Amino acid sequence: MRLLFAPMHGVTLAHYRNLHAKHFGGVDEYYAPFIVTTEKRQIGQILFDDVRPSNNDQGLNITPQLLSNNGEDFKVYANIIAEMGYKTMNWNIGCPFPRVTRKVRGAGLLQYPELIKKFMETAFDDTYDINVKMRLGYEDLDEGLEVMKVLNQYPISGVTIHGRTGLQKYEGQVDLDAFDLLYDYCKHDVTYNGDIYTVEDYERFSKRYPNIKNFMIGRGALRNPFIFSQIKGQIRTDTEMLSAFKAFHDDYFEVYKNRSDIERVVLGKIKDFWTYTYTMIDPDKTFITDIRKAQDIQTYTYRVEKMFDVIRPNFK
Repeated sequence: MRLLFAPMHGVTLAHYRNLHAKHFGGVDEYYAPFIVTTEKRQIGQILFDDVRPSNNDQGLNITPQLLSNNGEDFKVYANIIAEMGYKTMNWNIGCPFPRVTRKVRGAGLLQYPELIKKFMETAFDDTYDINVKMRLGYEDLDEGLEVMKVLNQYPISGVTIHGRTGLQKYEGQVDLDAFDLLYDYCKHDVTYNGDIYTVEDYERFSKRYPNIKNFMIGRGALRNPFIFSQIKGQIRTDTEMLSAFKAFHDDYFEVYKNRSDIERVVLGKIKDFWTYTYTMIDPDKTFITDIRKAQDIQTYTYRVEKMFDVIRPNFK
């Protein structure tokens, strides 16, 4: 069994991954948020900073991800990344957000199996392997089955399937019956992705799919960053968990304070931190609303410290 941390664009960047491994652990492989390819061949190196080995702690297993609808562009970017030492590139044809799909990228490509075939004809290179992250389809499963028919013809190293369509985004529940059909049709190793929020969720899915060895967790890991280590049986006391979470927050905050002298920029970044994680620390939003309203770092820090002081004796 291997546990993979799904990429969350703008969130699970190198500093997040480094700190997650330091304070929570349990992840076998971190997928980096996608890099968008273009026709440009003069590519600024800053674009690759997130996957640059010098920015990622030694020992972390990182898989870079590319968002592309052109195999030649993919190959150019993938070769640059391969020169850094990476052997596998993930191709994202699962991102459901309209700003991506309307450009016929991400899940938008699932409507066009002929474009996926054209991509596959040109994207491969001897310097790297390709695996794919996709959904059931853009509108329905029939699209996904047509795409899988194409993918089955090529030597990709695996397919991650999220059990929703692109149109669903993250609404509703995963469609396990549709997932079953796509999974059975796939000739490659499959990674399961979707709606793993608790250890019990993982156990339910792993029992349903005993032959699947890789499970990818995204939003569930942002809500509960301990989920990977919990699945692997690591037990921490409530006090230890709260201390680890507080240390993670403080280190994360420090990263942005060191990056910018502009208070509103720092506050914007650290407030984004709470988008998912408040559900573990402050599920009733007793404190988080006021924390998000803070207009300066001093007020923000005071309100966060107050929250931790209050919840510490009763944290579960």
